[in-house]
Amino acid sequence: MRWKGMALLFWLFSCPLLSQTTVNLYLDTLLTPVGTNYQPGVFYVPKTTAAQQDFLTNGKRQNSIRLHVIESALNNSSNLQDCLQLLDGVQSTLQELANKADKVFFIFEKMPAWLSSSSDGTAATTPGWYVLNTKPPSSYAHWDTMVVAMVNKIVNDFGIDNAYFEFWNEPDLGSWTGTSAEYFKLFQHTYDAVKSVNTNLSVGGAATNFWANNINYQPPYGYVSNARGDSSLIGQLLDSTYAWNKSLDFISWHSFNISYQSNHNAVEYIEQKCNSLGINLPSLVISEWNTQSEVRETPLQKAYFVKHQIALAASPIENNMVAAWQDFEQSTNEFHKDYGLLSYGSIHKPAYKALCLANELKGVHVQYAANAPVDLVVSAHSDTLNVLVSNYIPPALVEAFNHSLFEGKLNVNQFDSAGYIDLTGGDISHLDSIYQGFISVSNNHPVPASINNAIPIYAHFDSLQQVNRQFKLEVLGLTGNHLGRSYRIDNTINNAHHVYDSLIAEGYTQSAAIGIITANQSLAHAPVQLTNGELSFNMQPNAVQLFQFVIPELLKVNEQHADLKLFPNPTHDKLNITGNSILGRIILLDNLGRTLIKEDASTKEFTVDLSSFPAGIYFIRFANHAQSFKVVKR
Repeated sequence: MRWKGMALLFWLFSCPLLSQTTVNLYLDTLLTPVGTNYQPGVFYVPKTTAAQQDFLTNGKRQNSIRLHVIESALNNSSNLQDCLQLLDGVQSTLQELANKADKVFFIFEKMPAWLSSSSDGTAATTPGWYVLNTKPPSSYAHWDTMVVAMVNKIVNDFGIDNAYFEFWNEPDLGSWTGTSAEYFKLFQHTYDAVKSVNTNLSVGGAATNFWANNINYQPPYGYVSNARGDSSLIGQLLDSTYAWNKSLDFISWHSFNISYQSNHNAVEYIEQKCNSLGINLPSLVISEWNTQSEVRETPLQKAYFVKHQIALAASPIENNMVAAWQDFEQSTNEFHKDYGLLSYGSIHKPAYKALCLANELKGVHVQYAANAPVDLVVSAHSDTLNVLVSNYIPPALVEAFNHSLFEGKLNVNQFDSAGYIDLTGGDISHLDSIYQGFISVSNNHPVPASINNAIPIYAHFDSLQQVNRQFKLEVLGLTGNHLGRSYRIDNTINNAHHVYDSLIAEGYTQSAAIGIITANQSLAHAPVQLTNGELSFNMQPNAVQLFQFVIPELLKVNEQHADLKLFPNPTHDKLNITGNSILGRIILLDNLGRTLIKEDASTKEFTVDLSSFPAGIYFIRFANHAQSFKVVKR
């Protein structure tokens, strides 16, 4: 049976070698509403006025926004009064940001000199930090007073009712050098201080650079077992809050690689950990993500961004924030593999434009089927059919190795011990030779078995590295001609990096090239046409493409998939929800945005019991729907 399965897998992944990838679309089969994860969040750290204005005026709603304004106020003042005055100076900007996001995350991090228990001004391992910034406070009472004052200012004085408070930032990379006991003590004090302002406010963490890291420990790359997960800071934070009889409102971590499988690993661990403790699953948040530096500003990055959004939308992770809005550093080379979606000169990078295409997805998911693996999303909104394709083609060795690790539930140390890679010498040529078929290994051990299982994946991606991939869309049952638009981002089209390099090669200065590009950064599009429901096209490796077709027939289909109905509203106890598609995850929030109930509905009808909640205003949100519904409980 194993080899029959292997043969099927090999056939499936080998299809592109033989023919084009055909995608059948079924307009009469509408699924769940498109989720807000396609409205990506961002770690907002603008370095220039131009980048700030771009963000505030672009008209795009964010899933979430993460701010370092508390840290900035703390470390640019010498006392609490000055700190609060600095916050007052950015009140209108904070309110503007809060109005364009579902959630705003404020970070308590970087102990200021006037609160620190240390006076050590030598540099810490975290850039821009001193050792004194990585220590606990000299007085926990003074820290508590500061937290209460800051939270009260943000929530009550500024009226920001969608504020979430995250404790520390990447304590696993040197930003915390106190003891573990001091870390948890400070977390508990911060938690209690925030809740003293309003018990419904959300507090979480641990914002580690990788979900399974601890302050002084990083697991080997690959799959992380539950036992290793229990040693992580996230695992210990769950244990600690359980022991304190406190509810952790959200769990956050960072992700800076192209192993999208690791987030699935994190979710699996956290879900089983909460089950073992008998507690509800907190909201899951990736508060910073990007690719590793080697991939940034390469063609692979933009395709991965869309691939990652598709994976997140299919997971319980509620919020994700790209790090960061703008490059942190200025350079004589405008594209220097920094973190920003925008360059320092405010050029929109290809990866940002790819996210803008994902942001166009609205309405309801449409059923599709493909004859080969493809990263694709189809949605219907009013009379428009949206088809977003990411031709994600990572290096074959990388994708095959990640498959071996995560599907085989293994880590790199196990491959090293078994002799398939040499971590000390940095040699993976033996493993590569096996994937290519030059060397055969038997399935007598989990490691070689995982390698054999990934050989078809290696072959699939290896075959597509240097060729344009052929696609064909077939909208079943659709006749006649239907016009539309195509937005493509590839190595030259809608690619400001390519334009910049071309201008520099022509002799333009860096400043002149930036001025030419930023004068008009709108997405170019081309006309396309569905003929009897069919369209053939090709894509470069790691290109991203959005099609938007006007199909009047969709209006009738959408009428059948009417808006969700909630009744009675107002209600005294039960709230009935009906729709013409599977409802999916239903989230009840209070008027401060705190999650009260999460339910997964696998039907088109569901009832939420509000009888145990006090009278007031509540909101119902559907994880796969961009719209929220106001509910009045009497």
